[in-house]
Amino acid sequence: RFTAEFDFRTYDAEGVILYAESLDNSAWILLALRDGKIEIQFKNEFGTKVTSGGKAINDGLWHIVSVEELEHSISVKIAKEAVMSINSPGTLFKQSQGFLETKVYIAGLPRRVGSALVKKINPRLDGCIRAWNLLNQGHSGVNEVIQEKQSKHCLVAVEKGSFYPGTGMATFQINYNNLDSAEDWLINVTLTIRPSTDTGVMFALVSNETVPLALSIVDSNSSDSQKITVAIGNITVAQLESKKLCTPRRVQVGLLVTKEELELAVDSHTDRSNSEQLSTLHQAMMANVVTHLGGLPDLPLGATPVTAFYNGCMEVKVNNRQLDLDEAISKHNDIRSHSCPLIMQ
Repeated sequence: RFTAEFDFRTYDAEGVILYAESLDNSAWILLALRDGKIEIQFKNEFGTKVTSGGKAINDGLWHIVSVEELEHSISVKIAKEAVMSINSPGTLFKQSQGFLETKVYIAGLPRRVGSALVKKINPRLDGCIRAWNLLNQGHSGVNEVIQEKQSKHCLVAVEKGSFYPGTGMATFQINYNNLDSAEDWLINVTLTIRPSTDTGVMFALVSNETVPLALSIVDSNSSDSQKITVAIGNITVAQLESKKLCTPRRVQVGLLVTKEELELAVDSHTDRSNSEQLSTLHQAMMANVVTHLGGLPDLPLGATPVTAFYNGCMEVKVNNRQLDLDEAISKHNDIRSHSCPLIMQ
């Protein structure tokens, strides 16, 4: 019978923990998180079921999670205490020559499966799993896969936030238009940052092969400070110097842009600009822009002053909406959507 047990830690509220299916794809079981709570979906020859229960476990603490197929039910336990018992006529997976053979997917789904689920889910999950015991075979098979991939290794200690490793970016399609007027748009960005390196693009709008707006951290000539800069195209239109940013403290950066004015705020300092370059940005906003966090795609040389990827923790709010990296239209695999390395002070 199907069994799985492991230690689990996450701040993520939704995503797939594991999915197992029979070799002919006729039966499957999904273990996931939704609103921070455990959810089970399964299908066998008798039909499909979905149920969730227990307390929310996306609190960043370690929880022992176990799923066990019993004779007429599927039991889910957290910390060895039962939280769900789902009636299940028949067995989940048929045996073949005395063996139970299944394909197991961890933290994701095969592409063809999404539409076949009983209840749709965003499969992306940022969490950490240890002490695997799958089908009563310990961590056999799991360790070999994870050992080879540095990006799949757990951080020792984490806190809430998103971590950009300096090797990639996340991309969103965001509408900045003001519905009251076709000519009006608003860019209101709040970043909470804790950078690990002194240069990188944090937020940028890209239109074709141009960068109508980029907000970056840049190395300063001074050893104890960095600059936060705003560029339109390849021209810097606003900048503020901030005392050394690569420290355990988190810094809030605000950028407010309309077609008339641009305002950059870092800590309690502000820089305003009504540069004629804003007309270049306005033209781009009237067309189509793509939002990039943490870096830029390959662009012609000189398109913008800074092209390095951002490295560090960063949370982003755009026009009062907190962006969830699990909802990005594309995201580099090494970016951790909901966990930042905890700095021991």
